[in-house]
Amino acid sequence: MSVMDRTIPDYERFERRQLAQDQDNREVQTVDVDESEAQMIVQDLIAADVVVAVPEDQCLIHTPSGERFDSDTALVHFHRGWEAASSE
Repeated sequence: MSVMDRTIPDYERFERRQLAQDQDNREVQTVDVDESEAQMIVQDLIAADVVVAVPEDQCLIHTPSGERFDSDTALVHFHRGWEAASSE
């Protein structure tokens, strides 16, 4: 049955559209992170003890997962995905 099937009452079609919109709104946005924004986010994560900088290895450790990163942007993308998966 399609969402626009006329045998489905209007309220059910409305509820289905609302559920689809809610699911779209919960998706994590990661594509719009440039390097300067990533650096600011990483600094916030370091301040929150979510990330540890290891200067001698020139890397960042994502504390909750133990993953190691050489790039601020890669870390931010990973962390956002990790947060989304953890909240479900």
